[in-house]
Amino acid sequence: MRNVPPIELPEKYYLDNFEALLRFVRDKSGYLLSRKEKNFIRKFNALPEDARCLFVRLTNRKGSFFRLEKLSYAEINSISETASLLCEQRFLSRLAPRHQNEFADVLSIFPKVELLSYLPKDEMPRGYRSLKKPELIASAQAELHPKKIINTLRHLEDIVRVNYEAEVSMLRFLYFGDIHSDMTQFVVRDLGIIKHELFDEDKLQAAFKNRKEVEDTYLLLQVYQDFRILRDELAAPADDIYRWFQNRSLTREQFCELALPTFDRLSLRIGKMLEQQSHPKFALTMYQYTEKAPARERRVRLMYKLGLKDESLELCQQMMTDPQNAEERFFAEDFYNRITKKKRRKQATDALKDSPSVLLPISTQGNVELGVLEHYESEGYEGCFVENYLWRGFFGLLFWDIIYDEDCEALHHPFQARPADFYTPDFLKKREGKLMQRLEVLDKPRRFKKIIRHHYDTKMGISNPMVGWHESLLPLVEQCYRQLQAKQISSVLLEMAKDLREHTRGFPDLFVWKSKEYQFIEVKSPNDQLSAQQLYWLQFFRKQKISAKVLKVKWQE
Repeated sequence: MRNVPPIELPEKYYLDNFEALLRFVRDKSGYLLSRKEKNFIRKFNALPEDARCLFVRLTNRKGSFFRLEKLSYAEINSISETASLLCEQRFLSRLAPRHQNEFADVLSIFPKVELLSYLPKDEMPRGYRSLKKPELIASAQAELHPKKIINTLRHLEDIVRVNYEAEVSMLRFLYFGDIHSDMTQFVVRDLGIIKHELFDEDKLQAAFKNRKEVEDTYLLLQVYQDFRILRDELAAPADDIYRWFQNRSLTREQFCELALPTFDRLSLRIGKMLEQQSHPKFALTMYQYTEKAPARERRVRLMYKLGLKDESLELCQQMMTDPQNAEERFFAEDFYNRITKKKRRKQATDALKDSPSVLLPISTQGNVELGVLEHYESEGYEGCFVENYLWRGFFGLLFWDIIYDEDCEALHHPFQARPADFYTPDFLKKREGKLMQRLEVLDKPRRFKKIIRHHYDTKMGISNPMVGWHESLLPLVEQCYRQLQAKQISSVLLEMAKDLREHTRGFPDLFVWKSKEYQFIEVKSPNDQLSAQQLYWLQFFRKQKISAKVLKVKWQE
């Protein structure tokens, strides 16, 4: 095999990437920029190249404060002189007493051994030297006067703080549409680590229509990030997080439609925490902020637990009339029937109870699906473990160009792995005509094979939320096409397109075939349960006369 030389990035690749981001945001989202953001771009572009390089280097690093003597960039002629220029132009600020509110951030740039030499022994508590660095910094915050320590540090060496953080953060947000992506996306692409679909940049559009959409979405993403810090890093109890949320006085009504998915996600996460930590009334309040599943299910359960039986049954009836997904539908029906004494057992339990079984050696217990495959192979079948892989891959290969249709106004930057409307009703609404037209090729074998093989060959390795690249993908899709009728395949793919978040999971585990026979099989070992989404697809397959079943496994002693 021929050795491929490693990709070498240009010396100032990071500056090229940042300036590309600025140009893109200016061209696509210029009407959304605030006066401060426009002023930053103008002033940045006026800097000498070395100054631009150093500023970008620092903004790409973690933290706000930096020790100049610890910086070393071969492509920048003089770090000290360049930093002085950036300070004059207010892109950097030298450490000063006014930074006392960021005392912890200042201390964090020093290794523990240096901190111990700088902190006054007589003012620190007993045993402070044995503390871990985060605990040492927290102790210093509690015991010391920040201004005094900052004055000591600023006279020991040159420490700078990066300015324009808010403007840079907002410009990245306008480019990527989220607050987590950063400039490493460019590097990952340029090194070929992740391949993205190539878009015509002239057709890419801003992700936001107006400044309110920008600020609402940005605010809620920051609030959600604060919640994760409280939950994961600070391990705050759920009731404290609940009070933190209430004190922010956030309501659905104040936010635009584009920002609401983040509000919904936040409400669900806090509600779940409150349930887990036994605060049912607080949890019920949080779930009432959203209709997003599983909020209604949780409200039904909590209201019934709190003695509000009539209210819980009324909400159950609403869910049965208009379920958001399979989980809501089956839960509402099962819960209502159980509470009103019409039926005690769940539909999924009944479906599992009535399914056939197979006897397997207990040695297959560690990989039950493989055991079932071997059983079918002993009967002359071929087969594969497919679960969601087959149908998602079928969808992705057949509709690739339609998924990434640049005319649907859902593509906003070059690194998008999926269109912005992918998990919304707009996906089908905007593309229904083209999807229906493409489904017609299922009746034309040559045309069908040409399309999926073209997408398989030309898109190999490119990131797509529906496609898991593996050498088995194309043969499996073609085998599925040979076994099923065109109208059956069409019905499944169209059902998936109705809700690409919910309807792309829960497919049967196995696909087996022999001559003209085939079977989709959901494998269940003795302690397994059938999920609502699995039951949904089994029922759907049955209506479409697609051969599918649940197979229970019993162990042979």
